Amino acid sequence: MAIYLQVRAGPVHVLLDALAVHEVLSLDKLNSGAGDHCEWRNTVLKALNLAAFLGFDASKPDMGVVFGSDQVALPVMLQVDEVIRLRDLSPADWSPLPHVPMATRQYFDAIYLDADGVTQVYRLIKGLHFGTQAVSQAAAPDAAHPMNP
Repeated sequence: MAIYLQVRAGPVHVLLDALAVHEVLSLDKLNSGAGDHCEWRNTVLKALNLAAFLGFDASKPDMGVVFGSDQVALPVMLQVDEVIRLRDLSPADWSPLPHVPMATRQYFDAIYLDADGVTQVYRLIKGLHFGTQAVSQAAAPDAAHPMNP
């Protein structure tokens, strides 16, 4: 069993490894810095709008998730539209990732079908780093949307 935090970024539901979540907070109380940075606990973090990163039109997100699984590198502030809940999932709960473009496959490794039987919740790959190279690739214009095959 593992615990995940379910968030919504644009139309996509994403599961984050809860052990890599440092804090969840409202973005209206956060000091935004220049460009894509913010201040968190006297530390400047890279701020990343997760919906925009995944190629969706990004509205102004309401919540921030300080996320980082690496003990050496600083975490990143993932800006999301909604924090939904914690989920305790076993290996049997996961389904293989459906056919999706490589642009998407590089970030996710499985899906969980929510109890409503309709919502697919994508599991973010463990140890994924949101470095400058990955952000540049995701921000590049692409004819095909990364979440649509």
